Amino acid sequence: MRKLHLILILFLSFVAGADLTAQNRGHRHDKMEYCHDERMRHADKEKNHRRHHRQTYFVDSKGVYFNGRPVKDASPSSFKVLDGYYAKDTWNVYWRGEKIQGATSNSFRVIGDGYAKDAWNVYFFGHKVPGASPNGFKTLKDGYAKDSWLVYFKGKKVKDASSGSFHVLSDGYAKDTWNAYFDGIKISGATAGKFKVMRDGYAKDTWNTYYMGRKVN
Repeated sequence: MRKLHLILILFLSFVAGADLTAQNRGHRHDKMEYCHDERMRHADKEKNHRRHHRQTYFVDSKGVYFNGRPVKDASPSSFKVLDGYYAKDTWNVYWRGEKIQGATSNSFRVIGDGYAKDAWNVYFFGHKVPGASPNGFKTLKDGYAKDSWLVYFKGKKVKDASSGSFHVLSDGYAKDTWNAYFDGIKISGATAGKFKVMRDGYAKDTWNTYYMGRKVN
């Protein structure tokens, strides 16, 4: 009798263990399916994000469109897509689908880093750059540009900068004969002659060390 009782206990333990193993296996399977579904949802989300955020022009016989919106007054037959979201037709110039007021189509050209110009004006991201002369205007790098008299950073005049001696260093830093600059702002007290960029946002001159254009010692 005792032997039969022991066999029954062992049998019930085996059944319970098998059931627990099956449950664990089921949980692992469900977890794997959940992780797989999450990865698929994430991949689909990334794919849809890339697909739906390509901001481009589209032209057909009925009109011109940018990012799914009609471009007002645009001529499909003469419409030409340029770089940097710029475009033009026979009569007008556009940036991101919006007409640039006063821009001259036949002389308009893109020069890079968001800048463009026509015979009369310079533009940055579709907006006129006040005081900039298209003659001799050129882009440098890191958002800087200059004409024969003035220096600009992202379409805004760099105060006190000398165009003739101005040159860009790196990491947003630049200098001319008299001053050093960071992101278009003059660094107060910096000595231009000995000013040099180190790394990771740091720079120094003879007397001081700077981080992101600010003195740190």
